[in-house]
Amino acid sequence: MPRLGDWLMVNGLTVLSKVGCLPVEQSVPQPIEVDIALEMDLREVAKTDDIRKGVDYRKVCDLVRQILEQNSFRLLETAAYAIAVNLLRQFPKVERVRVEVRKPHPPIPVPLQSASVRMELSRDEI
Repeated sequence: MPRLGDWLMVNGLTVLSKVGCLPVEQSVPQPIEVDIALEMDLREVAKTDDIRKGVDYRKVCDLVRQILEQNSFRLLETAAYAIAVNLLRQFPKVERVRVEVRKPHPPIPVPLQSASVRMELSRDEI
């Protein structure tokens, strides 16, 4: 088993997506913000300065964007789970993921900066 404790993080990825229970949320894409942390052993990539030994965060961003743009979700929880599972399946070097999905200014009748969920999932849970 790899040494754990190293994290590759992507913060503030913004994608237009249909997430929400209200009809307007399912008809008009809105900005969804995503923070991602990928737990893996980063020593080899750090020693060699070779991206092929690690995970290219551009590919992580492309996958998350594709998931959010090509699907609609009623719940932030469902979106976070879909992202986490797909990241673990796509990147075998990753042992654990932490995904936070945030909806800025959700359409509710009180002032609210954002609503979010954070989910952690390990390889043995998929």
